[in-house]
This record gives sequence, C-alpha cells and structure tokens, in this order.
Amino acid sequence: MKRFVITSCFLIISILSCLAQMDIKVQLTSNPFDSVKIESYNHDKNHKISYTQPYSSEVSFKDKQSLPAGFYWIIGDTNKVGSFLISNNKNQKFTVIITNDTVIYQGSDENTNNVKYISTIQTFGAQMRALDAEFQQAQSSMPQYMLRVLADSLTSKAKRINKAQDDYQLSVIQENKGNLLASIVQLARSIPEMPQEYYQNRDLYQKFIVEHFFDNFPWSDPRIFDTPIADDKIKEFCNIIYQLDRKDLDTFVVAALNSARVNEQSLYRFYDKVEKILGSNISPYKVEHTYIKMLQNILSYPKLDEDRTRRCSRELKTINKNLEGDLVPNFRIVMANGDTTSLYDIQSNYLLLYLQHPTCPTCREVRGKMANFPALNTAIAKGNLKVLTVYFEDDEQVWKNYLKSSEANPSYLHGWNFDQTIEDNELYDTRTIPFMFFLDKDKKVIRKDLLYNEIEDYVKKYGLN
Repeated sequence: MKRFVITSCFLIISILSCLAQMDIKVQLTSNPFDSVKIESYNHDKNHKISYTQPYSSEVSFKDKQSLPAGFYWIIGDTNKVGSFLISNNKNQKFTVIITNDTVIYQGSDENTNNVKYISTIQTFGAQMRALDAEFQQAQSSMPQYMLRVLADSLTSKAKRINKAQDDYQLSVIQENKGNLLASIVQLARSIPEMPQEYYQNRDLYQKFIVEHFFDNFPWSDPRIFDTPIADDKIKEFCNIIYQLDRKDLDTFVVAALNSARVNEQSLYRFYDKVEKILGSNISPYKVEHTYIKMLQNILSYPKLDEDRTRRCSRELKTINKNLEGDLVPNFRIVMANGDTTSLYDIQSNYLLLYLQHPTCPTCREVRGKMANFPALNTAIAKGNLKVLTVYFEDDEQVWKNYLKSSEANPSYLHGWNFDQTIEDNELYDTRTIPFMFFLDKDKKVIRKDLLYNEIEDYVKKYGLN
C-alpha cells in the first residue's frame, strides 16, 4: 500500500508537469541576485505579465497558462540580464543559460536563431562603420579629386553591404516563417534608397522618409506590438512628425492607419501608441493638426466599437475648437479694479491669453518663468502686446487672494470669468492648464496651445520687442 501511494504521488507530479503550458528554466552562472524575474515587455497594464522566484543558480518558471506571444525580459533584482521571444502557446519549454554577457538557449530554435541574427547584423553594422571611418580619415589627408574617387568606391561597397544584409534578412524571414522573429526582422529591413536629387531638397527628403517609414511594418502580425523594436519604430516616427510639424505629412500618418486596418488588433494597438504621443493632452509632443486627421480616420473605421466612437467623437469636437485662423469665442470677465468687461473689449495689437488657476503648481511655475522673459517684458512695456490671465472657476476667494499676492504680475491684465461660461459652455479646452493663445488684434488665433518656451520666439517673430 505504501509503495502504491509513493508511486501515485510520482505519477501525479509527472502528470502535473506535463500539464504545464509554460516551463522555462533560467541558469545564472555569474552574479547572484536576491530574486529572478521574467517580465513581458509591454507598458500596457492589460498585457503585462510577471513571474518572480527567489534566486538560485537554476530557477524554474512553470504555469498551467502559456505565456502570450511577445518579448520577455529576464531580470535579476532590477538588472536586465537576458531576454527571449515567445511566438505561440507551443514550445514554451526551454532553458536559458546566462553567463556574463553570453546567452544560450536550449530547446528554442527561434531564440537561438535570434542570437545568430543579432550577431550577424552587428557584423554588417561594423562593416559600414569601418567604411565611414575610412572616409573620415581620408578627408583630412587626401586631395579633393582623390577623395571623390574614394567616396564613389566606398559608396559602391556600402551598397553591396546593404544588399547582402537585406538578402540575409529575407533568408531569416523565410527560415522563421510564422514566428515572431520573422516579423521583427521584417520590421528591421531598410526602406528603399531615395533618389539622389532628394538629398539636395529638404522637403522631398523629409517627405520620402515619412512616406516610406512603415514600408516594412508587419501589420498582419499584432504580436509585433509587444516588442521593443515596434515601440522604438513608432516613437521615432512620432518624433519626426513632431519635429517637422508639416500638415502635408499628415496624409502619411493616415496611410499608416489605413495599413493597420488589416485587423482590429493592429489598428487599435498602433492608434493607441501614436495617440499617446501625438494626441494626448498631456504629451509635450502633441501635434494638433495630425491628431485631428487621426481622429477623423479612426471614426471612419466601420468596425469601431461604441466606447471608442464616443471618446474619439468627443475628442474631435473638443480639439476642433479655436484652431489657428479662427476667432476665439468672447466671454465676460471682471477685472482687478472691479470693472466688468469682455475679452473683445480689450484692445491690443497682440494678446497673450493665459487660461489658468491661480494656485495650480504648473501655472505658478510658468508665470514665474514668464516674468523673466526679456523680449516679452519689453513688448509689454512698449505697448505692443498685452498679457491677460483668466481664472474661469467659481471660487471668488481664490481669485481675490491671487490679486492680493505678489504672483499677480502688475504688468499683466487679470480677469475672472465670473459667470463660468468658459467651462459651462465649453468655449475652450481647459482639460490641462495653463492653456495659452497668441491672438491678433481681432482675436484671431495665431498660435493655439502656446508653450511657455515658445513665447519669446513669437514675440521676436512678430517684432514686438
């Protein structure tokens, strides 16, 4: 009977082991840690996965649930010591051996192939850097006519290296077809070479980069959005759009959204990532005209769910207010001396409208910085520009305390929208403050959502100082 019980226990353990969908061993032969963790690469809390074990030279992570596809970090305490890819719910039984800077995978061909791929790409990169170093060195010692010949020779070599790299990437994609690695390699491929004359034309150069930026993006594989390479790619694209700030490039943002429509998951994941950077009201990289096109595009998606439809419709309605070239809506205010007037009654060639809350920490910080802007102060002193701060909430005491304090700059006009029409009638977007407008004498918007570090530039641009 005793032998039967022992045998049964071993059988149960064996069965449970077979039932485990995820069985990953991590061997750490170098630095000891207090704990070892595997963690998904994803900033989205809905997709974030984490397992932690106390440290030992070999740590086992097992679960009846398989890991979702994506990129995973191996973390010793807080140090990232390795990583691995998961493509599907199969073949999640493998070992990762980490020795100093070397990582070996046993039982996972995809991750072994990834190590080889990274090493090979690094070799191609080293070859390109060597060509660049050769040219840089020659510039200081070689006559111009010889330098031109060398440049042509190095350019030909660079093209051969790029061709060899692209051929290699295509072979890796074919060999790993269906795996996440194939999509990662696809995304890493270079865009087509642009026509030579584009290098001499800034507009054409920029347009070509943006137009072809997502040529190799694997839209049909939503797993790519759970990898750092996709995040980095999207962030780089958004940075370009922000830096260039060209309305004619918005069509390529829309084109990317249309490409993402290959499936709902890709569309939503891509849209959310781009919106967080270019559209979020708290993002320093917000580009309003681009975000408007994004909202219009997503609202045209026939399968858009109800929650997104409501939210995006509300966003579009709000952001479409007070655009550049529009006349801002009028509202009544009471001034520091007790007189009641309106925005349109304030006469000035240029007006900086500053919507704020007197005790808001950011509002106070920005007011403090503005006080030390020489061009702004000169423009005010010359009578070329007025600054109007407006408090639009309903606490009269807050308003009175502000007027009595030293924070109410005597060079500015200070008003209170005492009847709260700004908020009640949603005349302006006041979700984040301070919110500034640069207006002309007719109260037409020259710049909406003016940032404090842009104030001096606009004052100088219009010769107000």
